[in-house]
Amino acid sequence: MSYLTEWITSIILFILLATVVEMLLPNSSMQKYTKLVIGLLLIVVILTPILKLLSTDMDELFAKMTTHSSYTSKENTENLIEMKKKEIQASHAAYILNKAAVLMKEDVEEELRESYGVTVKDLQVVVKNEDQLTELPIEENIESVVILLEQSEDETAIQVVKPVQIDTSRQKEPAPSSKEEGKIANFLADRWQLQPTNISVAVEGGD
Repeated sequence: MSYLTEWITSIILFILLATVVEMLLPNSSMQKYTKLVIGLLLIVVILTPILKLLSTDMDELFAKMTTHSSYTSKENTENLIEMKKKEIQASHAAYILNKAAVLMKEDVEEELRESYGVTVKDLQVVVKNEDQLTELPIEENIESVVILLEQSEDETAIQVVKPVQIDTSRQKEPAPSSKEEGKIANFLADRWQLQPTNISVAVEGGD
Protein backbone atom coordinates (compact mmCIF):
# COMPACT_ATOMS: atom_id res chain seq x y z
CA MET A 1 0.00 0.00 0.00
CA SER A 2 2.83 2.41 0.85
CA TYR A 3 4.45 1.63 -2.51
CA LEU A 4 1.27 2.69 -4.34
CA THR A 5 1.05 5.89 -2.28
CA GLU A 6 4.63 6.84 -3.14
CA TRP A 7 3.95 6.18 -6.82
CA ILE A 8 0.87 8.45 -6.91
CA THR A 9 2.67 11.15 -4.88
CA SER A 10 5.60 11.21 -7.29
CA ILE A 11 3.26 11.59 -10.27
CA ILE A 12 1.40 14.51 -8.65
CA LEU A 13 4.64 16.26 -7.69
CA PHE A 14 6.03 15.85 -11.21
CA ILE A 15 2.86 17.29 -12.75
CA LEU A 16 3.02 20.31 -10.40
CA LEU A 17 6.70 20.82 -11.19
CA ALA A 18 6.05 20.57 -14.97
CA THR A 19 3.22 23.09 -14.69
CA VAL A 20 5.48 25.59 -12.90
CA VAL A 21 8.28 25.12 -15.46
CA GLU A 22 5.82 25.61 -18.33
CA MET A 23 4.51 28.82 -16.78
CA LEU A 24 8.03 30.21 -16.37
CA LEU A 25 9.07 29.57 -19.97
CA PRO A 26 8.53 32.42 -22.42
CA ASN A 27 6.26 31.99 -25.40
CA SER A 28 8.66 30.77 -28.05
CA SER A 29 9.40 27.79 -30.27
CA MET A 30 11.29 26.17 -27.35
CA GLN A 31 8.03 25.80 -25.39
CA LYS A 32 6.82 23.16 -27.83
CA TYR A 33 9.93 21.00 -27.30
CA THR A 34 9.77 21.56 -23.56
CA LYS A 35 6.22 20.20 -23.43
CA LEU A 36 7.36 17.17 -25.44
CA VAL A 37 10.19 16.47 -23.00
CA ILE A 38 7.91 16.97 -19.99
CA GLY A 39 5.36 14.56 -21.50
CA LEU A 40 8.05 11.91 -22.06
CA LEU A 41 9.34 12.32 -18.49
CA LEU A 42 5.79 11.97 -17.15
CA ILE A 43 5.40 8.69 -19.06
CA VAL A 44 8.66 7.45 -17.54
CA VAL A 45 7.48 8.36 -14.02
CA ILE A 46 4.21 6.53 -14.55
CA LEU A 47 5.86 3.43 -16.02
CA THR A 48 8.73 3.20 -13.47
CA PRO A 49 6.90 0.90 -10.96
CA ILE A 50 5.83 -1.41 -13.78
CA LEU A 51 9.40 -1.61 -15.08
CA LYS A 52 10.66 -2.42 -11.60
CA LEU A 53 8.09 -5.20 -11.25
CA LEU A 54 9.11 -6.72 -14.59
CA SER A 55 12.78 -6.59 -13.65
CA THR A 56 12.19 -8.41 -10.33
CA ASP A 57 13.34 -12.03 -10.12
CA MET A 58 10.08 -14.00 -10.17
CA ASP A 59 11.68 -16.97 -8.38
CA GLU A 60 12.70 -14.73 -5.52
CA LEU A 61 9.24 -13.18 -5.40
CA PHE A 62 7.60 -16.60 -5.27
CA ALA A 63 9.99 -17.69 -2.51
CA LYS A 64 8.95 -14.71 -0.40
CA MET A 65 5.31 -15.54 -0.94
CA THR A 66 5.74 -19.12 0.20
CA THR A 67 7.45 -18.03 3.41
CA HIS A 68 4.48 -15.91 4.40
CA SER A 69 3.03 -16.74 7.82
CA SER A 70 -0.30 -17.76 6.30
CA TYR A 71 1.28 -20.28 3.95
CA THR A 72 1.25 -23.95 4.96
CA SER A 73 3.13 -26.45 2.88
CA LYS A 74 1.47 -29.61 1.62
CA GLU A 75 3.88 -31.76 3.62
CA ASN A 76 3.00 -30.04 6.90
CA THR A 77 -0.69 -30.43 6.17
CA GLU A 78 -0.30 -34.15 5.50
CA ASN A 79 1.68 -34.57 8.74
CA LEU A 80 -1.03 -32.84 10.75
CA ILE A 81 -3.72 -35.01 9.17
CA GLU A 82 -1.74 -38.17 9.88
CA MET A 83 -1.18 -37.20 13.53
CA LYS A 84 -4.86 -36.45 14.00
CA LYS A 85 -5.77 -39.77 12.38
CA LYS A 86 -3.50 -41.68 14.77
CA GLU A 87 -4.99 -39.88 17.77
CA ILE A 88 -8.50 -40.81 16.69
CA GLN A 89 -7.49 -44.44 16.08
CA ALA A 90 -5.81 -44.68 19.50
CA SER A 91 -8.86 -43.22 21.22
CA HIS A 92 -11.18 -45.61 19.35
CA ALA A 93 -8.98 -48.63 20.18
CA ALA A 94 -8.94 -47.68 23.88
CA TYR A 95 -12.73 -47.46 23.87
CA ILE A 96 -13.06 -50.90 22.24
CA LEU A 97 -10.64 -52.51 24.73
CA ASN A 98 -12.52 -50.97 27.64
CA LYS A 99 -15.81 -52.28 26.24
CA ALA A 100 -14.30 -55.76 25.78
CA ALA A 101 -13.05 -55.75 29.37
CA VAL A 102 -16.51 -54.78 30.66
CA LEU A 103 -18.20 -57.58 28.68
CA MET A 104 -15.66 -60.19 29.85
CA LYS A 105 -16.09 -59.04 33.44
CA GLU A 106 -19.89 -59.25 33.26
CA ASP A 107 -19.61 -62.74 31.75
CA VAL A 108 -17.81 -64.26 34.75
CA GLU A 109 -18.48 -61.97 37.71
CA GLU A 110 -21.54 -63.74 39.08
CA GLU A 111 -19.99 -67.21 38.94
CA LEU A 112 -16.72 -65.96 40.47
CA ARG A 113 -18.68 -64.57 43.39
CA GLU A 114 -20.77 -67.70 43.89
CA SER A 115 -18.07 -70.34 43.31
CA TYR A 116 -14.90 -68.65 44.56
CA GLY A 117 -16.12 -65.83 46.79
CA VAL A 118 -14.28 -63.13 44.86
CA THR A 119 -15.26 -60.13 42.76
CA VAL A 120 -13.46 -58.48 39.86
CA LYS A 121 -11.71 -55.27 40.89
CA ASP A 122 -9.84 -54.63 37.65
CA LEU A 123 -9.50 -56.31 34.26
CA GLN A 124 -7.19 -55.38 31.43
CA VAL A 125 -7.03 -56.89 27.94
CA VAL A 126 -3.85 -56.85 25.84
CA VAL A 127 -4.29 -57.50 22.11
CA LYS A 128 -2.11 -57.73 19.01
CA ASN A 129 -1.84 -54.62 16.81
CA GLU A 130 -3.80 -52.47 19.22
CA ASP A 131 -3.45 -49.39 17.00
CA GLN A 132 -5.32 -51.22 14.20
CA LEU A 133 -8.19 -52.40 16.39
CA THR A 134 -11.57 -51.49 14.86
CA GLU A 135 -13.92 -54.02 16.50
CA LEU A 136 -14.16 -56.24 19.56
CA PRO A 137 -11.12 -58.56 19.63
CA ILE A 138 -11.58 -62.26 18.99
CA GLU A 139 -9.79 -64.99 20.95
CA GLU A 140 -6.94 -65.27 18.42
CA ASN A 141 -6.08 -61.60 18.79
CA ILE A 142 -5.97 -61.55 22.60
CA GLU A 143 -2.40 -61.86 23.87
CA SER A 144 -3.14 -61.76 27.58
CA VAL A 145 -5.72 -60.86 30.20
CA VAL A 146 -4.68 -59.43 33.56
CA ILE A 147 -7.38 -59.70 36.20
CA LEU A 148 -7.28 -58.43 39.77
CA LEU A 149 -9.75 -60.00 42.22
CA GLU A 150 -10.75 -59.18 45.76
CA GLN A 151 -12.60 -61.09 48.40
CA SER A 152 -16.32 -60.46 48.30
CA GLU A 153 -17.96 -58.82 51.31
CA ASP A 154 -19.45 -62.09 52.51
CA GLU A 155 -16.01 -63.71 52.57
CA THR A 156 -14.42 -60.83 54.47
CA ALA A 157 -16.82 -61.12 57.42
CA ILE A 158 -15.15 -61.96 60.74
CA GLN A 159 -15.13 -65.70 61.32
CA VAL A 160 -14.48 -67.73 64.42
CA VAL A 161 -10.80 -68.45 64.83
CA LYS A 162 -10.08 -72.17 64.66
CA PRO A 163 -7.20 -73.78 66.58
CA VAL A 164 -3.98 -73.92 64.62
CA GLN A 165 -2.02 -77.15 64.55
CA ILE A 166 1.47 -77.33 63.11
CA ASP A 167 2.75 -80.66 61.83
CA THR A 168 6.46 -80.39 60.98
CA SER A 169 6.56 -83.91 59.57
CA ARG A 170 4.44 -82.99 56.56
CA GLN A 171 6.06 -81.61 53.43
CA LYS A 172 5.45 -78.00 52.44
CA GLU A 173 2.47 -77.62 50.12
CA PRO A 174 1.71 -74.77 47.73
CA ALA A 175 -0.07 -71.83 49.28
CA PRO A 176 -3.86 -72.10 49.11
CA SER A 177 -4.06 -68.79 47.32
CA SER A 178 -1.85 -70.11 44.51
CA LYS A 179 -4.06 -73.17 44.11
CA GLU A 180 -7.15 -71.00 44.11
CA GLU A 181 -5.71 -68.63 41.52
CA GLY A 182 -4.86 -71.60 39.30
CA LYS A 183 -8.43 -72.88 39.51
CA ILE A 184 -9.77 -69.44 38.72
CA ALA A 185 -7.38 -69.09 35.75
CA ASN A 186 -8.56 -72.43 34.35
CA PHE A 187 -12.20 -71.41 34.81
CA LEU A 188 -11.64 -68.08 33.06
CA ALA A 189 -9.69 -69.72 30.23
CA ASP A 190 -12.53 -72.14 29.63
CA ARG A 191 -15.14 -69.41 29.70
CA TRP A 192 -13.23 -67.02 27.43
CA GLN A 193 -11.78 -69.75 25.15
CA LEU A 194 -8.20 -68.75 25.97
CA GLN A 195 -5.10 -70.56 27.17
CA PRO A 196 -4.61 -70.51 30.96
CA THR A 197 -1.06 -69.28 30.41
CA ASN A 198 -2.49 -66.13 28.81
CA ILE A 199 -4.44 -65.23 31.92
CA SER A 200 -2.78 -63.60 34.91
CA VAL A 201 -4.83 -63.82 38.12
CA ALA A 202 -4.09 -61.96 41.34
CA VAL A 203 -6.27 -61.97 44.45
CA GLU A 204 -5.94 -58.83 46.50
CA GLY A 205 -5.31 -59.53 50.14
CA GLY A 206 -4.51 -63.19 49.45
CA ASP A 207 -1.68 -64.89 51.37
